[in-house]
Amino acid sequence: MNTVLTYLKAHWQALPLDRYGSPEKLTCVLVTPRFKTSSHILFFVLAEGRRDPLLVAKVPRLAGDNGQLDREVGNLRRVQALQPGGFDSIPRVLAYEDYGGHRLLIETAVEGQPLRPDYVRQHPAEGIGPVTEWLIDFHRASARPASEISDWFERLVALPLAQLAGVFPENAPEQPWIEAMREAVAPLREARFPLVFEHGDFSSPNILLGPERAVGVVDWELAEAAGLPGSDIFFFLNFAAFSRSRARSNDQYLAAFREAFFGSSAWARPYVQDYCRGVGLEPRLLRPLFLLCWGRYVANLVVRLQNSLNSNVNLAAESITWLRENRYYLLWKHSLEHISGLDFES
Repeated sequence: MNTVLTYLKAHWQALPLDRYGSPEKLTCVLVTPRFKTSSHILFFVLAEGRRDPLLVAKVPRLAGDNGQLDREVGNLRRVQALQPGGFDSIPRVLAYEDYGGHRLLIETAVEGQPLRPDYVRQHPAEGIGPVTEWLIDFHRASARPASEISDWFERLVALPLAQLAGVFPENAPEQPWIEAMREAVAPLREARFPLVFEHGDFSSPNILLGPERAVGVVDWELAEAAGLPGSDIFFFLNFAAFSRSRARSNDQYLAAFREAFFGSSAWARPYVQDYCRGVGLEPRLLRPLFLLCWGRYVANLVVRLQNSLNSNVNLAAESITWLRENRYYLLWKHSLEHISGLDFES
């Protein structure tokens, strides 16, 4: 914490941060992400008498392990270059450099509080509607024809599936699933649709709700500047499903997932259809994109877990057990087994 405050006091005018007042009465609150795969430590920088942070600072959890922060900074700079003036709803990079033996990121704090499950449960329209609208507007602003990017299929589809296949033994039950998934998503290669700036973890606590239900979005380390459409809306609506049902166990997660997306009464369908129309996506492409949402997320979990273990080899048996018990692994498995029950066109 002293490193962050010392840096800010030394660079206050150069950054410049004069609009925030004097740096002499700043305080720092340390927040250590609880997630097994988290790669950084977070600091909220507050001014005297203020409840909300002025700034956010991040440093790698392991000294020298700068890859994820490098990626986040690159993504934030690309996001803010998408339109004149950028986006106030997304952090802006103020500084990124080595200081005091650490790689230090300083970014603006986005106004708002994390979108909480209890709020979504008690106020579903107010909790889901504004976020869906924000995402449609953002993906429309960042859309690019997939045909303009030659490597998109290899990067966004083939590579994650290969990473996933490499985790499990050749005789593992997952191998036929992965092969079936390759067949199911193959038509995307020749399809015409937009790529979008995909957040990659579009859920709480990364979604903030501010005054008058203004939406803010933070933590862009998993983002893809030319990513797949659909994944962010599916991931967010799944968070809403868990919230609405108070899901706490894997059985409850699966039940909420089914209720949201599968069958004739799937409540998430209208939101997905609005998104489809908003970004110019053909409904027939939603099934393969839905499969990829969960398969790619599980593959990303694997990569992040390997990175956290500093390992380039297959995961140990206990890590595979952890993965198989992870709720997103179960959602991926269920999607593959019940894809015929997914109907976004009715």
